[in-house]
Amino acid sequence: MTSAGRDAAVFLIAKAYPPVVGGVESYSELIARAYTSQGVTPTVLTSWDGRQGWHDLSYPEGTIRAFNVGMASQPVVFARLIAACGRLRFGQKFDFIHATTWRPALALSFWPWPQKKVLTVHGQEVLNFPAILKRGMIRVLSTFDLVQTVSQSTMRAAEGALEGRAARGVWEVNFNGLSFPQEAAEFVRPERSPDQPVRILSFSRLARRKNFHGCLEALANLRARGVTNFHYTIAGTGPLKQEIQDLIATLNLGDWVTMLGYVDDADITDLYRNADVFLHPQTATESQKDLEGFGLAIADSISFGCAAVVGKDGGPSDFVLNEERGLVVDGYDVNMIAESLERVITDPKLRQRLGSQGRAWCLENLSWQRHTRQIMESLARV
Repeated sequence: MTSAGRDAAVFLIAKAYPPVVGGVESYSELIARAYTSQGVTPTVLTSWDGRQGWHDLSYPEGTIRAFNVGMASQPVVFARLIAACGRLRFGQKFDFIHATTWRPALALSFWPWPQKKVLTVHGQEVLNFPAILKRGMIRVLSTFDLVQTVSQSTMRAAEGALEGRAARGVWEVNFNGLSFPQEAAEFVRPERSPDQPVRILSFSRLARRKNFHGCLEALANLRARGVTNFHYTIAGTGPLKQEIQDLIATLNLGDWVTMLGYVDDADITDLYRNADVFLHPQTATESQKDLEGFGLAIADSISFGCAAVVGKDGGPSDFVLNEERGLVVDGYDVNMIAESLERVITDPKLRQRLGSQGRAWCLENLSWQRHTRQIMESLARV
């Protein structure tokens, strides 16, 4: 076995971890579980709002040890991470280190580490950061042994963050896994009558780059053209809630649109089971500081057989192959969004083909076990 193989131990350092809810937080938990399922023992150093110290976290894959430094101001949390890194450096043995984002990785630099280090880049964190931390970010990106980005778009963002400096390590793309692989694999999509409304779903934070304005304007265009056999559900919360509600009223779409608000984790799979089309024509902001790094909700919805309509900007176009696993549109082009929606609403054979082919590809290629296995195989070659 290599030093990063089965029966190895990994030191996983994460900015935050469940019960905090979020993309990177969930990523940290999912890869810790994936390592465990493959016989690799993770020790997690992280921060959440709760009792400081060691916790034993129970999962179907096994028990994971996590040290919580607690919540406080950012300088205090960082100081606690540095101190905990020192205790772990000299108190435990690890075969490799995995920083789930670059910020907590800064705490590693205060101690000598003989192990190989891997960093995951998701996208937003290399585009938006305090100027005072810029040199630290570049140091992490340029000195880690293995840098893995979750998409080609994220790779370009990370390369741009280096500002021309040479990187020592190996850089490669490593797609995320799925949130509900077993549930998706077991789901059998029932036949629906042609006269039943096509169920369109968007599930994300209500933020600008998710392009809900383009979605609603495209649906208003369809209704004006007499295409009305649809119902659109918006799930999630965020700063644009009132703005979206106002636009629904302005466009007179109240009979065709439902806003669900916050969705409990236990109910997420039902969203995907009860949708025919997943709509996510995301955009990149003019400042290029807002990026859809991968698009986990898109991948999850496709794994349940939804036909996806997604934007060309960011990571989703890496795995949503246009006309084969979904439809890829220019999120700034409302007419293009409307035309693509009209196709999947009015053509059930196209909708079924896109959903079926996309689902097969996602279930075969996107898993957290594959994600962590690629990390370990790449580390062995470094």
